[in-house]
Amino acid sequence: MGAYERLDQAISQRPLQLQQARDRGAKVIGISGLGYVPEEIIYASGAIPMRLVRGGDPEPLAAAAGDMDRILCPFSRAQYGYRVLEEESRYQMIDFLVCAISCQHMRRVADAWDLNTDVKVFRLGVPHAYNTKSGLAYYLEMVKRLKEMLETFLGKKIEEEGLREAILLYNRVRELLKEISFLRKNEIPTITGKEFFKLMHSSFYLDPKEMVEILESLLVQLKENRKKGENAKHRILLTGNMLAVGDYKVIDMVEEVGGSVVIEQFCGGVRHYLDNINPDGDLLEAIARRYLQGKTPCAFMRPSRQRIDIVVKLAKEFKVDGVIWYQLRYCDTYNMEFFYFNTIMKGAGFPVLQLESEYDVEERGRLLNRIESFMESLEGRT
Repeated sequence: MGAYERLDQAISQRPLQLQQARDRGAKVIGISGLGYVPEEIIYASGAIPMRLVRGGDPEPLAAAAGDMDRILCPFSRAQYGYRVLEEESRYQMIDFLVCAISCQHMRRVADAWDLNTDVKVFRLGVPHAYNTKSGLAYYLEMVKRLKEMLETFLGKKIEEEGLREAILLYNRVRELLKEISFLRKNEIPTITGKEFFKLMHSSFYLDPKEMVEILESLLVQLKENRKKGENAKHRILLTGNMLAVGDYKVIDMVEEVGGSVVIEQFCGGVRHYLDNINPDGDLLEAIARRYLQGKTPCAFMRPSRQRIDIVVKLAKEFKVDGVIWYQLRYCDTYNMEFFYFNTIMKGAGFPVLQLESEYDVEERGRLLNRIESFMESLEGRT
């Protein structure tokens, strides 16, 4: 069985595995919001971490309308709407929800779950002044509180050795994702943007030990096929605030018109796998440093210039022809940052296209027309 076939099989079997684990007494800990909730602590506790990051469908937005304001971004509304719909199994299996309060939108996700479900919610605060001693001290305190809350909820202590083993395991997942992703630096990428996104998104859902086995097998397969494939007409860097599981329309349209997404910088993009945790010394402090300071900051953090500089660096490293900025409606923080982002990227020599979505099925035609026009504008560039 090939690596892709094994991945598909693992995904299809995961709901049954989770239900069987719950029947044996295991708890599923939901993670709402990407990037700031350390899975390692949850895994070391003996519980099952699972990121809730599905999106792209209009139905959950309608389901959430009675409890969440329409001016919240569609991704945040979807994180509650899928629970209300009772059609997405991973949202129904949650025993305890950890919600990173990175913005007001995610705060309202926590409120909706807290007020309208029987799931216990822990709000993990994220400081905006991330690169300061006080910011790190605050976040480290939140990490410690998360550990204590899990120990109380599960009735067992999280041991140091178990935490170190979890760190090494998730470090390996990230290392493999990075190595596979960076194969797209090749003139002819051996994995498409959509294939990689699905692979990375699977790591939010599958058991990390099984994920390591699949990734190792796939890496061997991709290296053997290094010279196969077609040279895309235009190499694209995709960035913005969030590309959820299932929200692949922009990638589909880029590939449909002959382009290739060779790198992405999202909350669930390169930020997820670029850096690892130092397993030596104080483990909780090492976790806090990696999750807060050791990764590309979000747009809501200050200073935010570092994030834009990293996008410029990636654009040069991956030799992209243009940049597509994909944002969700009502995410004002990212919308405001785009003004500076666009100026800096154009100054660095990279054309930029800004797209906005509200998970509306009728927006596809409009987005495709703009992407086609953007691709045509890249013709003749060196």
